[in-house]
Amino acid sequence: MLSPEINSTTVGTNDSFVTVLLLIAIGYLIIMTLYRLYFHPLARYPGPKLAALTGWYETYFDCVRGGQFSQHIDKLHLEYGNIIRINPRELHIRDPGFFDRFYTSSSKLDKDPWYYNFAGIPRSTFATSSAALHRQRRSAIAKAFASSSETSERIETYTYRLIDSLQRHHGIAPGKPVRMSDVFWMHASDVVTGCMMPRGSNYVDNPGSAPQYGPLYKTLANFVLWNRHFGHVFRILSCMPRFIVEKVAAAPFAEALVMQDGFVSQIIEASKKPLTHPPPGTQHANLPNHLHLSVLPLSDKTTARLLEEISMIIGAGTEAVGAALSITAYHLLCAPSALSKLQSELSAAAAALPTAAGKKMLPYSMLRENCPYLTACIKEGLRLSQESNRLPRINRHSATIYGGYVIPKDTIISMSLRDVHLDPSIFPSPHAFIPERWLAGGGPHHRLEDYFVPFGRGSRACVGRALAMEEL
Repeated sequence: MLSPEINSTTVGTNDSFVTVLLLIAIGYLIIMTLYRLYFHPLARYPGPKLAALTGWYETYFDCVRGGQFSQHIDKLHLEYGNIIRINPRELHIRDPGFFDRFYTSSSKLDKDPWYYNFAGIPRSTFATSSAALHRQRRSAIAKAFASSSETSERIETYTYRLIDSLQRHHGIAPGKPVRMSDVFWMHASDVVTGCMMPRGSNYVDNPGSAPQYGPLYKTLANFVLWNRHFGHVFRILSCMPRFIVEKVAAAPFAEALVMQDGFVSQIIEASKKPLTHPPPGTQHANLPNHLHLSVLPLSDKTTARLLEEISMIIGAGTEAVGAALSITAYHLLCAPSALSKLQSELSAAAAALPTAAGKKMLPYSMLRENCPYLTACIKEGLRLSQESNRLPRINRHSATIYGGYVIPKDTIISMSLRDVHLDPSIFPSPHAFIPERWLAGGGPHHRLEDYFVPFGRGSRACVGRALAMEEL
Protein backbone atom coordinates (compact mmCIF):
# COMPACT_ATOMS: atom_id res chain seq x y z
CA MET A 1 0.00 0.00 0.00
CA LEU A 2 1.35 3.43 -1.01
CA SER A 3 2.19 5.85 1.75
CA PRO A 4 0.27 9.14 2.11
CA GLU A 5 3.41 11.02 1.06
CA ILE A 6 3.59 9.15 -2.29
CA ASN A 7 -0.15 9.64 -2.90
CA SER A 8 0.08 13.37 -2.26
CA THR A 9 3.10 13.62 -4.56
CA THR A 10 1.23 11.86 -7.38
CA VAL A 11 -1.83 14.09 -6.99
CA GLY A 12 0.38 17.15 -6.94
CA THR A 13 2.12 16.05 -10.15
CA ASN A 14 -1.23 15.46 -11.88
CA ASP A 15 -2.51 18.85 -10.76
CA SER A 16 0.64 20.52 -12.07
CA PHE A 17 0.28 18.76 -15.43
CA VAL A 18 -3.36 19.86 -15.78
CA THR A 19 -2.41 23.40 -14.79
CA VAL A 20 0.30 23.52 -17.46
CA LEU A 21 -2.15 22.28 -20.11
CA LEU A 22 -4.70 24.90 -19.10
CA LEU A 23 -2.09 27.66 -19.24
CA ILE A 24 -0.97 26.51 -22.69
CA ALA A 25 -4.59 26.43 -23.92
CA ILE A 26 -5.32 29.87 -22.49
CA GLY A 27 -2.12 31.26 -23.96
CA TYR A 28 -2.96 29.78 -27.37
CA LEU A 29 -6.45 31.32 -27.30
CA ILE A 30 -5.06 34.72 -26.33
CA ILE A 31 -2.42 34.64 -29.07
CA MET A 32 -4.95 33.40 -31.67
CA THR A 33 -7.42 36.10 -30.65
CA LEU A 34 -4.83 38.86 -30.95
CA TYR A 35 -3.59 37.49 -34.28
CA ARG A 36 -7.01 37.16 -35.91
CA LEU A 37 -8.27 40.53 -34.68
CA TYR A 38 -5.15 42.67 -35.17
CA PHE A 39 -2.39 40.93 -37.15
CA HIS A 40 -4.18 38.64 -39.62
CA PRO A 41 -3.98 39.75 -43.31
CA LEU A 42 -7.76 40.27 -43.20
CA ALA A 43 -7.79 42.21 -39.90
CA ARG A 44 -8.34 45.56 -41.64
CA TYR A 45 -11.56 44.50 -43.36
CA PRO A 46 -14.91 45.50 -41.84
CA GLY A 47 -17.21 43.02 -40.19
CA PRO A 48 -18.24 41.75 -36.74
CA LYS A 49 -15.32 40.95 -34.44
CA LEU A 50 -16.86 37.63 -33.45
CA ALA A 51 -16.96 36.50 -37.09
CA ALA A 52 -13.29 37.45 -37.49
CA LEU A 53 -12.45 35.58 -34.31
CA THR A 54 -14.08 32.18 -34.89
CA GLY A 55 -15.83 30.01 -37.44
CA TRP A 56 -18.34 29.05 -34.76
CA TYR A 57 -20.09 32.33 -35.58
CA GLU A 58 -21.14 30.89 -38.96
CA THR A 59 -21.85 27.48 -37.42
CA TYR A 60 -24.35 29.05 -35.03
CA PHE A 61 -26.42 30.65 -37.79
CA ASP A 62 -26.26 27.57 -40.04
CA CYS A 63 -26.77 24.72 -37.57
CA VAL A 64 -28.60 26.32 -34.64
CA ARG A 65 -30.62 28.94 -36.53
CA GLY A 66 -31.41 26.60 -39.43
CA GLY A 67 -29.33 27.87 -42.35
CA GLN A 68 -29.77 31.58 -41.67
CA PHE A 69 -26.17 32.64 -42.25
CA SER A 70 -26.79 33.72 -45.84
CA GLN A 71 -29.61 36.01 -44.70
CA HIS A 72 -27.41 37.27 -41.89
CA ILE A 73 -24.74 38.21 -44.45
CA ASP A 74 -27.32 40.50 -46.08
CA LYS A 75 -27.76 42.32 -42.76
CA LEU A 76 -23.99 42.59 -42.28
CA HIS A 77 -23.62 44.27 -45.69
CA LEU A 78 -26.21 46.85 -44.71
CA GLU A 79 -24.18 47.62 -41.59
CA TYR A 80 -20.59 47.35 -42.84
CA GLY A 81 -20.66 47.97 -46.60
CA ASN A 82 -19.98 46.04 -49.81
CA ILE A 83 -16.97 44.07 -48.58
CA ILE A 84 -17.03 42.29 -45.21
CA ARG A 85 -15.12 39.63 -43.35
CA ILE A 86 -17.62 36.84 -42.62
CA ASN A 87 -15.27 34.36 -40.93
CA PRO A 88 -11.58 34.26 -39.98
CA ARG A 89 -10.44 33.44 -43.53
CA GLU A 90 -13.13 34.68 -45.94
CA LEU A 91 -14.33 37.97 -47.42
CA HIS A 92 -17.76 38.40 -48.97
CA ILE A 93 -18.40 41.05 -51.62
CA ARG A 94 -21.81 42.39 -52.66
CA ASP A 95 -21.32 44.24 -55.92
CA PRO A 96 -23.04 42.99 -59.12
CA GLY A 97 -20.62 45.00 -61.25
CA PHE A 98 -17.67 43.05 -59.83
CA PHE A 99 -19.22 39.61 -60.43
CA ASP A 100 -18.08 39.23 -64.05
CA ARG A 101 -14.67 40.70 -63.29
CA PHE A 102 -14.01 38.17 -60.57
CA TYR A 103 -15.57 34.98 -61.95
CA THR A 104 -13.82 34.84 -65.33
CA SER A 105 -12.73 31.93 -67.50
CA SER A 106 -9.10 33.04 -67.36
CA SER A 107 -8.78 33.60 -63.62
CA LYS A 108 -8.12 29.93 -62.70
CA LEU A 109 -9.71 30.21 -59.30
CA ASP A 110 -9.71 27.31 -56.86
CA LYS A 111 -12.77 26.46 -54.79
CA ASP A 112 -12.79 26.44 -51.00
CA PRO A 113 -12.71 22.69 -50.22
CA TRP A 114 -14.31 23.14 -46.79
CA TYR A 115 -17.36 24.92 -48.20
CA TYR A 116 -17.91 22.65 -51.20
CA ASN A 117 -17.72 19.39 -49.29
CA PHE A 118 -21.25 20.05 -48.01
CA ALA A 119 -22.60 16.99 -49.85
CA GLY A 120 -19.76 14.68 -48.87
CA ILE A 121 -18.64 14.11 -52.48
CA PRO A 122 -15.41 16.13 -52.78
CA ARG A 123 -14.17 14.22 -55.85
CA SER A 124 -17.06 15.29 -58.08
CA THR A 125 -16.21 17.84 -60.74
CA PHE A 126 -18.48 20.36 -59.04
CA ALA A 127 -16.68 20.11 -55.70
CA THR A 128 -13.13 19.76 -57.07
CA SER A 129 -10.97 22.42 -55.45
CA SER A 130 -8.00 22.66 -57.82
CA ALA A 131 -8.70 24.68 -60.98
CA ALA A 132 -6.33 22.49 -63.02
CA LEU A 133 -7.95 19.23 -61.87
CA HIS A 134 -11.39 20.71 -62.37
CA ARG A 135 -10.53 21.59 -65.97
CA GLN A 136 -9.45 17.99 -66.63
CA ARG A 137 -12.57 16.48 -65.05
CA ARG A 138 -14.93 18.99 -66.65
CA SER A 139 -13.60 18.29 -70.13
CA ALA A 140 -14.36 14.61 -69.57
CA ILE A 141 -18.05 15.22 -68.91
CA ALA A 142 -18.68 18.26 -71.13
CA LYS A 143 -19.43 16.26 -74.28
CA ALA A 144 -22.17 14.38 -72.50
CA PHE A 145 -24.00 17.69 -72.07
CA ALA A 146 -23.63 18.92 -75.64
CA SER A 147 -26.91 19.80 -77.37
CA SER A 148 -27.97 17.35 -80.06
CA SER A 149 -31.07 16.17 -81.90
CA GLU A 150 -30.90 13.03 -79.78
CA THR A 151 -31.12 15.11 -76.60
CA SER A 152 -34.08 17.05 -77.95
CA GLU A 153 -35.89 13.82 -78.84
CA ARG A 154 -35.36 12.42 -75.38
CA ILE A 155 -36.65 15.58 -73.73
CA GLU A 156 -39.71 15.55 -76.02
CA THR A 157 -40.34 11.91 -75.16
CA TYR A 158 -40.26 12.57 -71.42
CA THR A 159 -42.43 15.66 -71.85
CA TYR A 160 -45.06 13.61 -73.72
CA ARG A 161 -44.97 11.10 -70.88
CA LEU A 162 -45.51 13.90 -68.37
CA ILE A 163 -48.53 15.22 -70.28
CA ASP A 164 -50.00 11.71 -70.67
CA SER A 165 -49.51 11.03 -66.96
CA LEU A 166 -51.36 14.22 -66.00
CA GLN A 167 -54.17 13.43 -68.42
CA ARG A 168 -54.50 9.90 -66.99
CA HIS A 169 -54.63 11.32 -63.48
CA HIS A 170 -57.36 13.74 -64.53
CA GLY A 171 -59.34 10.89 -66.10
CA ILE A 172 -59.01 8.66 -63.05
CA ALA A 173 -59.46 11.31 -60.35
CA PRO A 174 -61.01 14.45 -61.87
CA GLY A 175 -60.86 17.41 -59.54
CA LYS A 176 -58.21 15.85 -57.30
CA PRO A 177 -55.28 18.26 -56.91
CA VAL A 178 -51.76 17.32 -57.93
CA ARG A 179 -48.65 18.55 -56.14
CA MET A 180 -46.93 19.96 -59.20
CA SER A 181 -43.61 20.56 -57.45
CA ASP A 182 -43.27 16.77 -57.04
CA VAL A 183 -44.31 16.26 -60.68
CA PHE A 184 -41.69 18.75 -61.88
CA TRP A 185 -38.98 17.10 -59.77
CA MET A 186 -39.95 13.66 -61.12
CA HIS A 187 -39.86 14.98 -64.68
CA ALA A 188 -36.47 16.64 -64.12
CA SER A 189 -35.10 13.39 -62.70
CA ASP A 190 -36.46 11.40 -65.65
CA VAL A 191 -34.81 13.76 -68.13
CA VAL A 192 -31.36 13.97 -66.53
CA THR A 193 -31.15 10.23 -65.82
CA GLY A 194 -32.60 9.38 -69.23
CA CYS A 195 -29.96 11.53 -70.93
CA MET A 196 -27.04 10.45 -68.74
CA MET A 197 -27.61 6.88 -67.51
CA PRO A 198 -28.25 3.50 -69.16
CA ARG A 199 -31.59 3.37 -67.36
CA GLY A 200 -33.67 6.43 -66.54
CA SER A 201 -35.66 6.82 -63.35
CA ASN A 202 -39.05 6.82 -65.17
CA TYR A 203 -40.76 8.29 -62.10
CA VAL A 204 -43.50 10.00 -64.12
CA ASP A 205 -44.70 6.60 -65.37
CA ASN A 206 -44.28 5.06 -61.92
CA PRO A 207 -44.90 7.85 -59.40
CA GLY A 208 -45.20 5.35 -56.55
CA SER A 209 -41.50 4.53 -56.90
CA ALA A 210 -40.39 8.18 -56.69
CA PRO A 211 -38.97 9.61 -53.48
CA GLN A 212 -40.89 12.23 -51.54
CA TYR A 213 -38.99 15.14 -53.06
CA GLY A 214 -40.36 17.87 -50.80
CA PRO A 215 -39.36 16.15 -47.52
CA LEU A 216 -36.20 14.82 -49.18
CA TYR A 217 -34.79 18.23 -50.09
CA LYS A 218 -35.87 19.70 -46.78
CA THR A 219 -34.01 16.91 -44.98
CA LEU A 220 -30.93 17.24 -47.18
CA ALA A 221 -30.87 21.01 -46.71
CA ASN A 222 -30.40 20.48 -42.98
CA PHE A 223 -27.89 17.66 -43.25
CA VAL A 224 -25.61 19.40 -45.77
CA LEU A 225 -25.08 22.23 -43.29
CA TRP A 226 -24.13 19.85 -40.50
CA ASN A 227 -21.91 17.90 -42.88
CA ARG A 228 -20.13 21.09 -43.96
CA HIS A 229 -19.41 22.22 -40.41
CA PHE A 230 -18.68 18.89 -38.75
CA GLY A 231 -17.85 16.51 -41.63
CA HIS A 232 -18.50 12.78 -42.12
CA VAL A 233 -22.26 13.06 -41.43
CA PHE A 234 -23.19 11.57 -44.81
CA ARG A 235 -20.38 9.02 -44.65
CA ILE A 236 -21.59 7.73 -41.30
CA LEU A 237 -25.23 7.59 -42.42
CA SER A 238 -24.35 5.77 -45.65
CA CYS A 239 -22.63 3.03 -43.63
CA MET A 240 -25.67 2.44 -41.42
CA PRO A 241 -28.41 -0.11 -42.18
CA ARG A 242 -31.28 1.56 -44.00
CA PHE A 243 -33.83 0.92 -41.24
CA ILE A 244 -31.59 2.74 -38.77
CA VAL A 245 -31.16 5.65 -41.19
CA GLU A 246 -34.95 5.94 -41.40
CA LYS A 247 -35.08 6.35 -37.62
CA VAL A 248 -32.09 8.67 -37.31
CA ALA A 249 -32.34 10.81 -40.45
CA ALA A 250 -35.95 10.25 -41.63
CA ALA A 251 -37.28 8.12 -44.48
CA PRO A 252 -36.52 10.59 -47.32
CA PHE A 253 -32.80 10.32 -46.64
CA ALA A 254 -33.02 6.52 -46.72
CA GLU A 255 -34.78 6.83 -50.09
CA ALA A 256 -31.88 8.93 -51.36
CA LEU A 257 -29.46 6.17 -50.36
CA VAL A 258 -31.59 3.63 -52.26
CA MET A 259 -31.32 5.88 -55.35
CA GLN A 260 -27.55 5.97 -54.83
CA ASP A 261 -27.44 2.17 -54.66
CA GLY A 262 -29.14 2.11 -58.06
CA PHE A 263 -26.44 4.35 -59.51
CA VAL A 264 -23.76 2.02 -58.13
CA SER A 265 -25.38 -0.95 -59.88
CA GLN A 266 -25.43 0.87 -63.21
CA ILE A 267 -21.81 1.99 -62.83
CA ILE A 268 -20.68 -1.57 -62.09
CA GLU A 269 -22.72 -2.95 -64.99
CA ALA A 270 -21.18 -0.39 -67.35
CA SER A 271 -17.65 -1.29 -66.22
CA LYS A 272 -18.25 -4.98 -66.97
CA LYS A 273 -19.58 -4.42 -70.49
CA PRO A 274 -17.30 -3.85 -73.51
CA LEU A 275 -16.64 -0.12 -73.82
CA THR A 276 -17.88 1.24 -77.14
CA HIS A 277 -17.58 4.68 -78.66
CA PRO A 278 -20.93 6.06 -79.88
CA PRO A 279 -21.28 6.93 -83.57
CA PRO A 280 -19.94 10.38 -84.55
CA GLY A 281 -22.45 13.18 -84.03
CA THR A 282 -24.47 11.34 -81.39
CA GLN A 283 -24.63 12.09 -77.70
CA HIS A 284 -23.21 9.85 -75.00
CA ALA A 285 -26.40 8.50 -73.42
CA ASN A 286 -24.33 6.40 -71.04
CA LEU A 287 -22.30 8.68 -68.78
CA PRO A 288 -20.53 5.82 -66.90
CA ASN A 289 -19.42 4.37 -70.25
CA HIS A 290 -18.35 7.82 -71.45
CA LEU A 291 -16.24 8.43 -68.33
CA HIS A 292 -14.59 5.02 -68.61
CA LEU A 293 -13.63 5.89 -72.21
CA SER A 294 -12.28 9.32 -71.27
CA VAL A 295 -8.62 10.24 -70.79
CA LEU A 296 -9.09 10.56 -67.04
CA PRO A 297 -6.55 8.63 -64.94
CA LEU A 298 -7.63 5.26 -63.56
CA SER A 299 -7.89 6.76 -60.09
CA ASP A 300 -10.76 8.91 -61.42
CA LYS A 301 -12.57 5.90 -62.89
CA THR A 302 -13.15 3.94 -59.70
CA THR A 303 -16.75 3.11 -58.80
CA ALA A 304 -16.59 5.33 -55.72
CA ARG A 305 -15.35 8.37 -57.69
CA LEU A 306 -17.85 7.87 -60.52
CA LEU A 307 -20.64 7.56 -57.96
CA GLU A 308 -19.71 10.97 -56.57
CA GLU A 309 -19.69 12.45 -60.08
CA ILE A 310 -23.01 10.97 -61.13
CA SER A 311 -24.73 11.71 -57.81
CA MET A 312 -23.85 15.38 -58.07
CA ILE A 313 -24.89 15.69 -61.73
CA ILE A 314 -28.24 13.97 -61.22
CA GLY A 315 -28.91 15.67 -57.89
CA ALA A 316 -28.21 19.14 -59.29
CA GLY A 317 -30.06 18.45 -62.53
CA THR A 318 -33.13 17.30 -60.62
CA GLU A 319 -33.28 19.88 -57.83
CA ALA A 320 -32.33 23.00 -59.81
CA VAL A 321 -34.59 22.35 -62.81
CA GLY A 322 -37.46 21.08 -60.64
CA ALA A 323 -37.28 24.19 -58.45
CA ALA A 324 -37.13 26.53 -61.45
CA LEU A 325 -40.17 24.85 -63.06
CA SER A 326 -42.11 25.01 -59.79
CA ILE A 327 -41.38 28.68 -59.14
CA THR A 328 -42.05 29.72 -62.74
CA ALA A 329 -45.36 27.85 -62.81
CA TYR A 330 -46.37 29.35 -59.47
CA HIS A 331 -45.73 32.92 -60.59
CA LEU A 332 -47.52 32.38 -63.92
CA LEU A 333 -50.60 31.07 -62.13
CA CYS A 334 -50.46 34.09 -59.81
CA ALA A 335 -50.19 36.49 -62.77
CA PRO A 336 -53.11 35.83 -65.17
CA SER A 337 -52.00 38.55 -67.57
CA ALA A 338 -48.55 37.01 -67.96
CA LEU A 339 -50.07 33.53 -68.38
CA SER A 340 -52.49 34.80 -71.02
CA LYS A 341 -49.69 36.53 -72.92
CA LEU A 342 -47.58 33.34 -72.84
CA GLN A 343 -50.48 31.20 -74.05
CA SER A 344 -51.14 33.61 -76.93
CA GLU A 345 -47.50 33.50 -78.01
CA LEU A 346 -47.39 29.70 -77.92
CA SER A 347 -50.68 29.43 -79.84
CA ALA A 348 -49.34 31.73 -82.55
CA ALA A 349 -46.14 29.70 -82.78
CA ALA A 350 -48.13 26.45 -83.02
CA ALA A 351 -50.30 27.89 -85.78
CA ALA A 352 -47.17 28.69 -87.77
CA LEU A 353 -45.86 25.12 -87.43
CA PRO A 354 -46.17 23.29 -90.78
CA THR A 355 -48.85 20.61 -90.71
CA ALA A 356 -46.47 18.23 -92.44
CA ALA A 357 -44.21 18.30 -89.42
CA GLY A 358 -46.53 15.77 -87.80
CA LYS A 359 -45.70 16.97 -84.30
CA LYS A 360 -47.89 18.07 -81.46
CA MET A 361 -45.00 19.71 -79.64
CA LEU A 362 -43.14 22.80 -80.79
CA PRO A 363 -39.46 21.99 -81.41
CA TYR A 364 -36.91 23.62 -79.16
CA SER A 365 -35.33 25.59 -82.01
CA MET A 366 -38.68 27.25 -82.77
CA LEU A 367 -39.39 27.98 -79.10
CA ARG A 368 -35.97 29.57 -78.68
CA GLU A 369 -36.13 31.68 -81.83
CA ASN A 370 -39.82 32.61 -82.07
CA CYS A 371 -41.05 32.77 -78.48
CA PRO A 372 -39.25 35.64 -76.72
CA TYR A 373 -41.91 35.93 -74.02
CA LEU A 374 -41.48 32.25 -73.10
CA THR A 375 -37.73 32.81 -72.82
CA ALA A 376 -38.39 35.88 -70.67
CA CYS A 377 -40.65 33.85 -68.34
CA ILE A 378 -37.97 31.18 -67.99
CA LYS A 379 -35.28 33.74 -67.21
CA GLU A 380 -37.49 35.46 -64.67
CA GLY A 381 -38.25 32.11 -63.03
CA LEU A 382 -34.55 31.24 -62.88
CA ARG A 383 -33.76 34.66 -61.43
CA LEU A 384 -36.25 34.18 -58.62
CA SER A 385 -35.39 30.54 -57.97
CA GLN A 386 -31.78 31.14 -57.00
CA GLU A 387 -30.89 30.26 -53.46
CA SER A 388 -28.68 32.47 -51.34
CA ASN A 389 -25.62 30.21 -51.30
CA ARG A 390 -22.33 31.98 -51.91
CA LEU A 391 -19.54 31.01 -54.33
CA PRO A 392 -16.21 30.99 -52.44
CA ARG A 393 -13.09 31.09 -54.63
CA ILE A 394 -9.34 31.33 -53.99
CA ASN A 395 -6.92 33.19 -56.24
CA ARG A 396 -3.60 31.43 -55.60
CA HIS A 397 -1.68 33.32 -58.28
CA SER A 398 -2.06 37.01 -57.51
CA ALA A 399 -3.75 39.59 -55.31
CA THR A 400 -7.31 40.66 -56.13
CA ILE A 401 -8.04 44.36 -56.52
CA TYR A 402 -11.41 45.60 -55.34
CA GLY A 403 -12.10 49.27 -54.78
CA GLY A 404 -9.37 50.60 -52.53
CA TYR A 405 -8.44 47.14 -51.27
CA VAL A 406 -5.62 44.87 -52.40
CA ILE A 407 -6.82 41.46 -51.22
CA PRO A 408 -3.87 39.09 -50.66
CA LYS A 409 -3.61 35.99 -52.80
CA ASP A 410 -4.81 32.73 -51.18
CA THR A 411 -7.67 34.63 -49.56
CA ILE A 412 -11.13 33.09 -49.84
CA ILE A 413 -13.42 35.56 -51.63
CA SER A 414 -17.10 34.92 -52.21
CA MET A 415 -20.11 36.52 -53.88
CA SER A 416 -23.73 35.38 -54.10
CA LEU A 417 -25.97 34.93 -57.15
CA ARG A 418 -28.86 36.27 -55.11
CA ASP A 419 -27.11 39.60 -54.64
CA VAL A 420 -27.00 40.03 -58.41
CA HIS A 421 -30.50 38.82 -59.21
CA LEU A 422 -32.22 40.79 -56.44
CA ASP A 423 -30.38 44.08 -56.80
CA PRO A 424 -33.10 46.75 -57.13
CA SER A 425 -30.83 49.04 -59.13
CA ILE A 426 -30.71 46.37 -61.87
CA PHE A 427 -34.06 44.68 -61.38
CA PRO A 428 -36.65 47.18 -60.06
CA SER A 429 -39.18 45.45 -57.76
CA PRO A 430 -36.70 42.54 -57.59
CA HIS A 431 -39.06 40.09 -55.85
CA ALA A 432 -41.83 40.58 -58.42
CA PHE A 433 -42.31 38.27 -61.41
CA ILE A 434 -42.05 40.62 -64.41
CA PRO A 435 -41.06 38.79 -67.62
CA GLU A 436 -41.35 42.05 -69.57
CA ARG A 437 -38.16 43.30 -67.91
CA TRP A 438 -36.20 40.91 -70.18
CA LEU A 439 -37.71 42.40 -73.35
CA ALA A 440 -36.94 45.75 -74.93
CA GLY A 441 -38.82 46.73 -78.07
CA GLY A 442 -39.98 43.14 -78.53
CA GLY A 443 -36.48 41.67 -78.36
CA PRO A 444 -34.00 40.62 -75.66
CA HIS A 445 -32.90 43.25 -73.16
CA HIS A 446 -29.14 42.90 -73.64
CA ARG A 447 -28.16 45.02 -70.63
CA LEU A 448 -29.82 42.56 -68.25
CA GLU A 449 -28.05 39.63 -69.90
CA ASP A 450 -24.87 40.81 -68.18
CA TYR A 451 -26.60 40.19 -64.85
CA PHE A 452 -28.26 36.87 -65.69
CA VAL A 453 -26.07 34.44 -63.75
CA PRO A 454 -28.21 31.47 -62.58
CA PHE A 455 -25.58 29.07 -63.94
CA GLY A 456 -22.59 30.98 -62.60
CA ARG A 457 -19.81 32.51 -64.67
CA GLY A 458 -16.36 31.62 -65.89
CA SER A 459 -14.67 28.25 -66.04
CA ARG A 460 -16.77 26.97 -63.13
CA ALA A 461 -20.13 27.79 -64.73
CA CYS A 462 -22.70 24.98 -64.77
CA VAL A 463 -21.77 22.40 -67.38
CA GLY A 464 -25.45 21.44 -67.80
CA ARG A 465 -26.71 24.90 -68.80
CA ALA A 466 -27.71 23.92 -72.36
CA LEU A 467 -29.58 20.83 -71.17
CA ALA A 468 -31.37 22.78 -68.43
CA MET A 469 -32.47 25.61 -70.73
CA GLU A 470 -33.80 23.19 -73.33
CA GLU A 471 -35.67 21.23 -70.67
CA LEU A 472 -37.21 24.39 -69.23
